Amino acid sequence: ATAAPGHDARSAHPVRESGGPASVAATGTVAATGKSSAAALGALTTLGTPGPALRKDGGYPRRTVLEAPPENPADKSVKLGLTPYHSLAPRLNALQKLGDRVSVEVAGRSAGGHDLYLVTVTAPESAHEAREQERMRELIEDSPASAAKDRRIKSDYKTPVFINNNIHGNEWEGTDAALKLIEELAKAKDGRTRELLATSRIYLNVTANPDGRIAGTRANGNNFDLNRDFITGSQPETRAMRQIAIDKQPAVMLDLHGYVNGTLIEPTTPPHGENYEYDLFLKNTYANALGMEKAVNDLGYTSAKDGVEPPVIPFRDQQEGWDDWPPIFTPQYMAFQGAVASHTVEIPMRVNNASYDSLSVEELRRRSAINTDIAGAAMRATLDYTYRNRTSVIADQIETFRRGAAGEAQRPVSEQTVPGVPGIGPEDVYTTDFPRAYVIPAGEGQRSATAAARLVDHLIANDVRVERASAGFRLAGRSYPAGSYVVDMHQSKRGIANVILSEGRDISADVSTMYDISGWSLGLLWGASVDKVQKADGGLRLHSRTVHAAAPTGSVAGGSRGHGGLR
Repeated sequence: ATAAPGHDARSAHPVRESGGPASVAATGTVAATGKSSAAALGALTTLGTPGPALRKDGGYPRRTVLEAPPENPADKSVKLGLTPYHSLAPRLNALQKLGDRVSVEVAGRSAGGHDLYLVTVTAPESAHEAREQERMRELIEDSPASAAKDRRIKSDYKTPVFINNNIHGNEWEGTDAALKLIEELAKAKDGRTRELLATSRIYLNVTANPDGRIAGTRANGNNFDLNRDFITGSQPETRAMRQIAIDKQPAVMLDLHGYVNGTLIEPTTPPHGENYEYDLFLKNTYANALGMEKAVNDLGYTSAKDGVEPPVIPFRDQQEGWDDWPPIFTPQYMAFQGAVASHTVEIPMRVNNASYDSLSVEELRRRSAINTDIAGAAMRATLDYTYRNRTSVIADQIETFRRGAAGEAQRPVSEQTVPGVPGIGPEDVYTTDFPRAYVIPAGEGQRSATAAARLVDHLIANDVRVERASAGFRLAGRSYPAGSYVVDMHQSKRGIANVILSEGRDISADVSTMYDISGWSLGLLWGASVDKVQKADGGLRLHSRTVHAAAPTGSVAGGSRGHGGLR
């Protein structure tokens, strides 16, 4: 993407704390920053574990009386004039009482044992209406070609929007903007809000990282950066967000961060992840970014008066250094679960780290108030985009899944395939040739049955369809025994399947700098044998069944005693 006239493409790109720019290297791994050895050992036992399942029964509202934790005057958000974690439960209990639009569920628990609060704001639904919404959601994922023709989906399906806040614990203000938005939507009596809530479900993860919010740290209680964990899913908070993505299937998503002045609003610079349907993603993400930019500017903050610089859209305004190549960040991961507009938004005024300790309370609170306003403006603009483009947003999500299920080639981005987005060039074209299937062999062809089972469970936890052969079969000139696992890449979520299993691609010659991790392959690194089947003449011919967990590995010999009988 080239810089638009009037924007200096040569200026240094912003750098997030503890992040890039990183030099390009085919590292072949995804590592969480600051991970202790004890946390690493614990994480190994949870990889491949699904997150807690959210309710799919009953209508809306779904009210939960939340238990408030003890007051904690040491909560770092207090100094900023923001909402401490211990005040969230009472505040959410009160918001649920404002009417019939607000529901709260506990989506999981943090590494430090704090509840994760998921709020849903929507018009009331009977149990029957909620079941019908779930039926349509499943049809979109499981039978997208049929969903594209379904009149009920076009007229009645509520667009799912997901707003994720405070994933970095010392980037606080998204939480407070979310609370204000929930209250506004609960109280509003205008026709536009009623129509928005009749045609949308708005999901808000109030704080994705309560441990860090309380302690004023970027990482969670295990010292993991949660916004680097989405491909491995080693932390309970990440698994909870992953499950929200799978169960709610958001078409539009925001992830609120700080601090980059002016406000940074994705889409990103190259390189772009090669496993996306990037034409559909860029179309919506860029259009929504323009709306957020206008909403932020309309607040009236200026550099001279407030110290607030104008917003920046990296795709338009920068050459490289803020990319969406790796699937480790929340918005990039959400694209593989159906989001067609998905953004990191970096609010501008720094209040963490050295600023937290050196600035006066008055100045910190002035900055936090500005940040809360800007985060709220981004949220409202996104809801407006969703409201105005509901039909096309859902159609693009369906098309994303349909291409995967049909095994169709990606559409390279260009000014013809993505009209209305300026500056698209060859540097923005990243596609891949999806294989026909992957096989995770059983028997002598498998170097580690335990590693294979862990990899299969991880695929399933990410909502990838995996089949297990009930009889031996041949594929691409190789023979495989019964019990081998097959990932048919003609499926809706082929993108995340390829992200996990592919050996990856060396792009060192294509770009000079990367924001963060540039190489990963769980198929290579987790110890299992994985065979890529690029082509399968005649299709996949095998007797198999879809599995929901890997088959057990290991055994205990009958009649043996002690550890000597374990295998």
